Amino acid sequence: MRLFKTLAAVAFGAVLTVSGAIAETPKNTLVIADAIDDIITLDPGEVSEVGGVLASQQIYQPLVSFDPADATKIFGVLAESWTVSEDGKTFTFKMNPAAKFASGNPVTAHDAEYSLQRVILIDSRISFILTQFGLTKDNVAENIKATDDQTLVLKVDQKYSPSFVLYVLSSYTGGIVDSVLVKQHEGVLAAGGNDYGNAWLKSEHSAGSGPYELTKWDPKVSILLSRNKNYWGAAPGVERIFLQHMPESATQRLALEKGDIDIANKLGPDDIGAVSANPDVSIMEGNSSTIYYFGLNVRNPALSNPKVVEAMKYLVDYQGIADSIGRGTVKVHQTMIPDGFLGGNINYNPYSLNVEKAKALIAESGVALPIKLATVVWNTSPYTEYAQAVQATMAQAGIELDLQVVDGGQWLDRYRSHDLDIWFGLWGPDYPDPHSNAKAFTVNDKANPDGQHGNLADRFGWDSGPLSDEVLAAVQEQDVEKRKAMYDTIQRAHTDSSPFVYMFQDSRKVAMRSNVKGVVLGITFSDDRYGAVTKE
Repeated sequence: MRLFKTLAAVAFGAVLTVSGAIAETPKNTLVIADAIDDIITLDPGEVSEVGGVLASQQIYQPLVSFDPADATKIFGVLAESWTVSEDGKTFTFKMNPAAKFASGNPVTAHDAEYSLQRVILIDSRISFILTQFGLTKDNVAENIKATDDQTLVLKVDQKYSPSFVLYVLSSYTGGIVDSVLVKQHEGVLAAGGNDYGNAWLKSEHSAGSGPYELTKWDPKVSILLSRNKNYWGAAPGVERIFLQHMPESATQRLALEKGDIDIANKLGPDDIGAVSANPDVSIMEGNSSTIYYFGLNVRNPALSNPKVVEAMKYLVDYQGIADSIGRGTVKVHQTMIPDGFLGGNINYNPYSLNVEKAKALIAESGVALPIKLATVVWNTSPYTEYAQAVQATMAQAGIELDLQVVDGGQWLDRYRSHDLDIWFGLWGPDYPDPHSNAKAFTVNDKANPDGQHGNLADRFGWDSGPLSDEVLAAVQEQDVEKRKAMYDTIQRAHTDSSPFVYMFQDSRKVAMRSNVKGVVLGITFSDDRYGAVTKE
């Protein structure tokens, strides 16, 4: 805790006692403990790591958003209203005249044009979220255009379910930057060309319209956000948000009970249970769409054998892990779309621990034992516990998992470069539409065979065959019931044939000091909202 105390003293101007202990966090600062060592950028045009998205969501705002308590309720944020053309291919947004950036500049359609275009033009890892509309570097200037200060026109390549387009724009990828300010800080890439302010926004500056702005990011240590004094909405309830890297559940629990932190985002079941009786702590429960899974890189000859993949799905004690490790924080879930989304709630969980069946399948495969697999795991809970439990049951059938436990940065680097055999991780949808998951886990992109832009089927080397086209057809279906039925069929086939072993859906519980009020827990990827937080 010494590091935390030093940072707190510097960041907050806190007065420490002779013993160095912090009796409580400052009234004007919300201190959040989380695992944030995975962050490599805070530029909204490329951010995608869990901690980075959590921070950027407080800084940047999208055109539209949705109610976390009822995702079917879509509302305007920086856009006041919108219309959709009869052919479904043109979306016209009218900007909110009240909105302004932290700089004091008004938010205009030109800012939205610049922000959405730059995601494509810098060719970031998250550009796939927008390029799925047929947007490219060559056509983006024509298809995302401000016709005046208050009007933005977006043209997509085909007719989609309108809510799908709006959900995509509500994601962290849709965060709008102050184009007047960012253009002043555009740089030149090493290979030539405009970086569209990426270097300036990456780690030291922000240019958003949200309730907070970036003050300081110390990688793998902390992020300090300060109140946006020009915020156009209701004034934030606290002056600062301090995100502290504290991945260990036990350490978070101790800090929470002592009053050194206000929110503990990564408490395990034991520590949730332990603090639940503490009158100074409250437990907030939220709907979560996070799926825990492990992916098998089928470039490995052994994992390219469908019988081996099927066997491994029978070598996980799903319910046992949920009961003994998860204990109320997860439920068994073996399909790619979370319950609560369109296409979810199909209750298809065909696999359970069956060592003898797995052995028979491996024998049928003809693959020699033992099968040794390099398995990359984030060094934080619950990934390590899940991986160790799976390692034990896999060993009973001659499959040896070499657990390579690494920090968040290495965990993501190995995953993105598919430098591994197995990756233990999670998937949080980028927006509350089934296509966010279905596309990632199923669609093959011939132009991006290594999946660097987010297609996990390609990243793990899997050709999904006709399922890829079926997913692309489902997102165009206008009839909601027909679309739902399509996802039901796709998911069953996907669970049985894919190299993804889906284990659990998160049942989110967050512990916080009882004087903290106004936290809104998101249902998608790190979409918690702190703008209305107060400390009584």
